[in-house]
Amino acid sequence: METIDLINKLTHNNFVFQKLDTTIRFFNRSDYYTVHGSDALFAAQEVFKTTSVCKMIGAEPHKTEGVILNKSHFETLVRDLLLVKQYRVEVYINLGSSKNQNWILEYKGSPGNLSHFEDILFGNNDIAVGVSVIAVKLGTEGKSRVVGLSCVDVVSTLISVIEFQDNESFSNLESLIVTLAPKECLLIQGEGSFEFQTLKQLMERSNVMVTLRKKNEFASDSIIDDLNKLVKFKKGQKQNAQSLPEVNLNLAMSATSALIKYLDLTSDEGHMNQFKLNQIEQSRYIRLDSAAMKALNIEPHTDTIPTLHGNSVASILTLLDKCRTAQGHRLIAQWVRQPLKDLSLIKERHDIVELLVNNNELRSTLSDDYLKRIPDLQQLAKKLARKKLTLQDCYKIYLCISHLPKLLEQLLLEKNVTALNTMIIEPLKELIEDMDKFQQLVEQTIDLDAAEKGDFMVNPEFADDLKTLKDAMDELEETIQKQLSKAANDLCMEAGKMIKLECNQQLGYYFRITLKEEKILRNKKHYTILDSNKAGVRFRNNKLNELNDDFLDARNKYLERQKDVIIEIVEIAAGYSETVRSIGGVLACLDVLTAFSSAAVSANKVYVRPKMVPSEEGELNLIQVRHPCLEMQQGVDYIANDIIFKRDQCHFYIITGPNMGGKSTYIRSVGVTALMAHIGSFVPCDEATISLLDCILARVGADDSQLKGLSTFMMEMIETAAILKTATCNSLVIIDELGRGTSTYEGCGIAWSIAEHLARDIKSYCLFATHFHEITKLTEEISTVKNQHVTALVEDDKLTLLYKVMPGICDQSFGLHVAKMANFPSDVIEFAKRKQAELEDYQGVAFEGSDNPQKKQKVIQEGEVLISQFLTKCKALDSSLSDTDLESQILSLKEDILSHKNPYIEALLATY
Repeated sequence: METIDLINKLTHNNFVFQKLDTTIRFFNRSDYYTVHGSDALFAAQEVFKTTSVCKMIGAEPHKTEGVILNKSHFETLVRDLLLVKQYRVEVYINLGSSKNQNWILEYKGSPGNLSHFEDILFGNNDIAVGVSVIAVKLGTEGKSRVVGLSCVDVVSTLISVIEFQDNESFSNLESLIVTLAPKECLLIQGEGSFEFQTLKQLMERSNVMVTLRKKNEFASDSIIDDLNKLVKFKKGQKQNAQSLPEVNLNLAMSATSALIKYLDLTSDEGHMNQFKLNQIEQSRYIRLDSAAMKALNIEPHTDTIPTLHGNSVASILTLLDKCRTAQGHRLIAQWVRQPLKDLSLIKERHDIVELLVNNNELRSTLSDDYLKRIPDLQQLAKKLARKKLTLQDCYKIYLCISHLPKLLEQLLLEKNVTALNTMIIEPLKELIEDMDKFQQLVEQTIDLDAAEKGDFMVNPEFADDLKTLKDAMDELEETIQKQLSKAANDLCMEAGKMIKLECNQQLGYYFRITLKEEKILRNKKHYTILDSNKAGVRFRNNKLNELNDDFLDARNKYLERQKDVIIEIVEIAAGYSETVRSIGGVLACLDVLTAFSSAAVSANKVYVRPKMVPSEEGELNLIQVRHPCLEMQQGVDYIANDIIFKRDQCHFYIITGPNMGGKSTYIRSVGVTALMAHIGSFVPCDEATISLLDCILARVGADDSQLKGLSTFMMEMIETAAILKTATCNSLVIIDELGRGTSTYEGCGIAWSIAEHLARDIKSYCLFATHFHEITKLTEEISTVKNQHVTALVEDDKLTLLYKVMPGICDQSFGLHVAKMANFPSDVIEFAKRKQAELEDYQGVAFEGSDNPQKKQKVIQEGEVLISQFLTKCKALDSSLSDTDLESQILSLKEDILSHKNPYIEALLATY
C-alpha cells in the first residue's frame, strides 16, 4: 500500500496504532528517511528552520506533506527529540516490494526507553545523559493511600523500589520525583479517578513524560523469574530473588514488572545478572519539591529569563558542573537533586573539596591531565556486559586503566586526608589491581602499535595464520613506502612535504597534494584522482593501485580471520564489566569534588567552607551571602547581605521593600547556599554556619499553567499547601509575594495566616518577602519574627535601589516615585496621592512624629491599646441605662482617652 494510506491506517486504527502529538514517525528507506503529514511540518521546522522543504505527496484526496531526511539529519533530530524535547520516536521499515508495500514498526523509543537508539545517541561516549524510567501503582492500606514505585536506570544497571503512604496532593511522591529525575513514568491505562488525574498532573508539572500501559502489564506473576534472570546476587547470598526483602513490597513489584516488560529487559542477554535491586531510602536526602527546583534555578530550563545585561541567568548545576568526564556530568546532576542529611558524609565531601581548593597544583593536574582522559566507563561497562564491545572500546579501557596508577600517585601524596583515602584512594587501588589481568589480556591480544595509529587489530603473535598475513601486509607496506619517492621524482616534488603518502581504513594507501598543485596531475594518464576537497587532492599511480589492492585484500583476510579471536576476547573481557563500572563510579565522585573546588576558586570571590552542625543546634547564619549565579553576570557588582537565625531567638524574616529592590534575590541566595552546603560544595559567603536541614521548600513566582487548567493563585495555593504539610522546625522555607491573584484583603489574610502558622506553630527557618506591609505587625505577636527591608534612596525625584537588607520595615512606598520617573501626567500623580491617603485609612493619617517610622509605629500601637480599652469599657456599660446616661458615661470615657494626648487618636478624631 502507499505510504500515505499507511499513515491514515496507523492513525485511525485501534488504540495500539493511535499516534500522540508527542510521537514522530519515520519511514526507513535504506539510504534516507521520510516523515509525513504534521510530522513533516514539525521536522522541517526543527531541522531546516523552514517548511518550504515540504513537498506534497500522494494522490487526491489524501495528499499530505512529506520531507526527506538524510542519515545525519535523522540522527540529529532523533537525539533532540529523545534527549531534549522528550518526544517518542517510531521507525517503520518496508518488508514488501516497491509496488506492494508492507510497512511494519522496526523499532521505537521514548525518553525513558532508549535501548533501540543507543548507537545513535551514545556512539559518541562524550554524551553524558542519565536515563531512568519509573512506574507507579497506587493502593490502599486501611484508610491510607499507598504508593508503590519502581525506578530502572539501565546505564547504572539499578532497579530501585519503594512503598510509602502519601497525602491527596502526592507531596511525598513529588519529592521523590525530584530526587530520581526520571524521564518517563508508566501509569495504568484507563484509570480516570480524581487521584489518577492529580498524579498525572504532578508528572506533567515535573516535566516527566507519562506513558499509559495496560493493567495486566502491572501483574507481578512472573516477577521472581524475571528478577532471577536480571539481578546480580552477592557472594554468599542465596541465588533466588524470593529471599530478597524488596520482593515483599507488592505494589513496587507490580511497578517493576511493568518496567521489565516495557524495557524488554529479559530479552537482552547483556542484562542477565547485571542489575542491583535496592530499596530507596528517602530519609538520606533533604526533601526538595519541584517549586524549589524552579525557584532556586537548580537546573537549566528553556524559559530562563534574560537579565538586564542581556545574559541568561545560569543555573546552579551549570555553575558547578566543571566536570571533565561523562560519568561526572551525570553524577553532579544527581547530587544537586539529592542534598545529603548525613553530617558525616557532608563533612567528608567538604574535606576533599577543601584539600583541592588549597592545593592548586593537584586540582589543576587532576582536571587537566587525568580526568579529561577518562572515557565514559559506565557506558563501556554496559557494552562489556552485553558483549558488544569492539577492540577500540577494549583499547579505551586499557589506556584509561594505564593512566590510573599515576593519578593514584598524585592522590597518595595527600593520603593523610582520611576522607580522600576512604572515598577515593583505597577503592581505586583495589579496583586497579582487579583489572591487572584485563590489561594483560589487551597487551597479548591487541596490536598496540596499530592501535596508536587508530587501526584496531588483533595482535599477529596471537595465531600463526595471523602472523603470516601480517608479514605479507608489512612487506607490501615497505614496497608501498618506496612508491612515494618514485612519484615525487616523477612529479618533481619533494617527498613528505609537497607530496605525502597517507592511509585510511576505507581507501587504503594514496598520495595527497594540495589543491594548488592539482595542475601537475593533468594529462598524466598513469595517475588516477580519487577525490578533491579542502584538504587537498588524493590520487594514486598505476603501481600504487596494484599494491594497494593487494594490501587491502591481505588486510580483509586478516580482519575476517580475527573475528573469531575478537569473540573470545570480548567473552573474557565481559567478566570485568562490574569492575569497570565501579571504577567509573569512583572517578565520577572525584570528578564532581574537583569540579566543586574549581567552581569555588573561579568565583568572583572565593567560596568558603560552611560549618555544618547538627539540627539540634538550630542555627542558620550566613555572613555576606551572595547569589552565586548573579554575581557571575557581567556588569553586576553584587551587594552581599547577612542572615542570622537562631532557634527560639529569631527564625523568621518578613522582608519588605520596592520591586526590583533585591528581596527575591536575597531569599533565593539563602536557599541556594543551603543547598550547595548540603551537596558538599563550598558556599558564596564570608562565613557560614548551617544546621542540618530536612527540607528546602519554596513558593516563588508561580506562573499561570493554563494548559493544565491552573491559575497563578491556584498554583501558589497548591505549592503553599504542600509546604504547610511538609515543613518542620528543621526546614528552610522561602516565600515570595504570596497572595497575589485574589482580592487585596483576602490575599493579605491568607498571607498573614500562613506566615503566622509557619512562625508560631511549625517554627521553620523562613524568609517571607511580601508587599503586604500589614504583615510586619506579626513581630508584635511573635518574638522570633523580625522585620527586614531592602533599602532605596530618593533624590531629586530619582529612585536608586541600594540592594542592602536592613532591620525594620520599609518606611515608604516608591510607586509614585517610579510613576514620576515614567513621566506620568502631574494631575494623575496628584490624584493618586489623594487616593492613596484614602485607601491607606489610618496608616495614611499624619500626626506629629509620623515622619519617623519607629516613632509612628509606637504611637499607633499605644493609640490602638487605648481604643481597645475604650471599646471594652463601652461594651461593659449597663444597657438598662437611659440614652442620656449612656451618652454621659461614653463622653466621660472619651475624655479619659483624650487626657492621654495620643497624637494618633487626636489625628483620627480631627479627620472624622
